[in-house]
Formats: sequence, structure tokens, C-alpha cells
Amino acid sequence: MPTNWSEVPESLRCDIDIVADSALSQDPQACMLAWLAQEQRSLAYTPHNDGHWIIFTHKLAHQVLCDAKNFGSFPIGVPANYQQRPRLIPLESGPDEHRRYRRLLLPVFQPDVVKTMESSVRAHACAVLDAVMGNDKIDFLSDIAKPIPTRVFAEQMGLESTMLPQFYAWETGFYRAPTLEERLACGQQIALHLQQVVEQHQKQPGAGNIVDLLLAAEVEGERLTAEEVQGIAYLLFLAGIDTVASMLSFTILQLARNPHQYAQLHEDPEKVAASVEEFLRLNAFISLNRICEQDIEIEGVLIKAGDNVVVPSAITSRDPQVFGAPDTFDSNRSRGEQNRHHAFGAGAHKCVGLHLAKLEVRVVLEEFCRRVGSVSLSSDRKIIGHGGTTMGLDALPVDLHWAAQ
Repeated sequence: MPTNWSEVPESLRCDIDIVADSALSQDPQACMLAWLAQEQRSLAYTPHNDGHWIIFTHKLAHQVLCDAKNFGSFPIGVPANYQQRPRLIPLESGPDEHRRYRRLLLPVFQPDVVKTMESSVRAHACAVLDAVMGNDKIDFLSDIAKPIPTRVFAEQMGLESTMLPQFYAWETGFYRAPTLEERLACGQQIALHLQQVVEQHQKQPGAGNIVDLLLAAEVEGERLTAEEVQGIAYLLFLAGIDTVASMLSFTILQLARNPHQYAQLHEDPEKVAASVEEFLRLNAFISLNRICEQDIEIEGVLIKAGDNVVVPSAITSRDPQVFGAPDTFDSNRSRGEQNRHHAFGAGAHKCVGLHLAKLEVRVVLEEFCRRVGSVSLSSDRKIIGHGGTTMGLDALPVDLHWAAQ
């Protein structure tokens, strides 16, 4: 039986709600960091969201994320979502299945292949930025951060661009609809639409988008089934839109609060490339979770089979035991430090699409910095955020000063 709150010693209890704490709606990142500042423990147990463990140190988080035998990845979520279907491939796959999926997916998402997508990503970024050029007050999230990755995703997956408003609605509903029934209904709509897309590509292959690449992928005679391609497309839909939008929004929030950092990038947008990893580390936002497969003791604490173990990457990616001056932006960190953040997870289940996400973040920031002379937070409109498995922003009102073109 999983751990019960009544069994947890007082020394291991905490009152952290990473989904619904009211402070998350005002500034989710600041809320997370406040929890980190007050914690001296490696882990603690909270009764919120069906009860789960929270890990605060990079070392212990890395141990859990890299131990697929004792800590499984199904189901993902806080609380753990046992009802959501289809299964997210390869994220929610067991070790043996996952190795197979990685072999078949890596050729599609390897850096050389992703590099060929840069011109298309840049074209979409330029189109969206040009459409808002001249507006000195915008909502960065709705005007820039969401439209660009959604357009990129639609093109890469061979989806109809006329469906973009519907994709927004489904994606937002999946993550943040007020009831479980509504969230599940949005998930079912996404799954049904992607099933139809895959079936269409089976009948008419050859467009060269990601669905075609997945259907054609072959390693040592093995290929993905149509159902597996649908599961992968489902994960890409959820991650490809929301994840990149959150990365971009938190990064612009950081730059708006640190105008000297932005000024350097505006003067030389080529510096963006060297800054991406540091932006991702400072602005990590996903609370990765694993389900304990069997009773195990870690650091003297018994974690029971069925326990949900949560790793808030916003916290573990700022562990002072791993990152020198962890709250300071430093694009010149050693490669050893740069590559240890948990923005994309760690271990076998580290995000397979990380190279594409980094490409999108880099390209959008480069084009934004070229066009915008300065960015600041609006004084007359509020930032709105949310917690959850993927904490993020719902509104990021900023004032822009456009550079002379």
C-alpha cells in the first residue's frame, strides 16, 4: 500500500501544494523558489494532490530520475493521472519498451535532422513577430509564445493551419480545465484528431513531416505501429505547444526584470545561442514525477510501492551544491554545470525532443531581440500564472520599445 499521511513522521511532513497554492497564480517561479529557500531537507511528504513525496536536492532527484527499475514513469501527473489515455509514448513506457522507442525516435529527433527545420521555425517566428510589430503593449504569451510553437507544430505534423484556434482550446483545456471530466474530454478530442491525421498519412504518405518520418522510421527491421505513432503524436502535441511557450515566457519574464541582460542580447543577438542552456536552467518549470515500483529506502526514508515521487525541476536546477551562484544568470558556466539542469528531465526518459525545443527557443529569442530594443513588465496589467505538473504563465503583459528597422 502507498504511504498514508498518518504514517509520515512530523520531520518529513510539509504543506506544499504545487498545483493550487494561491501564490502560484501570481508568480509561480517565485513561489517555487521560496519553497526551496525554506527547505533544508532532501525530501518531504505533502498531503496535497492525493499525497506525494517532493524532492529538493539535485543529487536525490537525479538518483530517482535515472532509476527506471525502481521508479516507473506511468502515469505522469500531479496527481498521478491513471485515467488519461492514450498512453504518452515514449514518456510513460517501461524500460524495455522505452529502449525500443528511443532507437526508433532518435533518428527523427537527432540534432542533424532538427537543424533542417531551422529555416521553417525562423519563418514562422518572423511572421508572428512582424504581425505584432509596432504594438507597444502586448501579451507575450498569447501574442508570441503560443502562436509560434503552435504554428511550427502544425506544420511539422502536417496539421491544418485552420485548426490552430481549436488546438489552443484543446491544449489549454487539457491542462487547466476546472474539472477532471473536462480535461479528459479535451484529451480525447486531441487523441481522436491525431488518430485521423495518422490514418490520413498512412493513405497518403510522402509529405516529409514528422508523422511521415515516424511511420517510415525503421531500425534493424523494426517499425512503429500506427497506434504507437498516435501515442507519440499525442505527447508531441502536449509538449510541443505548452512546453516551448512556457520556456519562452519565463525567459522573457527574466529578461524584462533584468534589462541589462536584455540590452546585451539586443546589441548582439548572436549571443542568444550561448545563453539558451542557462535560460532553461534558471527557468525550469516542469515537476517531473515517478511512481515507486517497489518498497525502497532512500536516504533512510522508506518510499512505498505506488508512491508518487515528484521532482520540481525549478528547485533542483538551482541546487547550490551543484550550481555555483545558482540564482545568477551566467552564460559562461562550465559545460559540466550547464548540462546538469533538469529542465528536460534526466536518465532514460530525458525528453527526446529537447533539441527541437532548444532550436525553437533560440530562434524566437534571436528574432525578438533583433526587433525589440527593450522589454519591460507592464505596470497597468498583471502577470497571471498557474501551478501543476507544468507550471507556467497564463498572461505576460509587457511593454515594448521596437528598434528602428
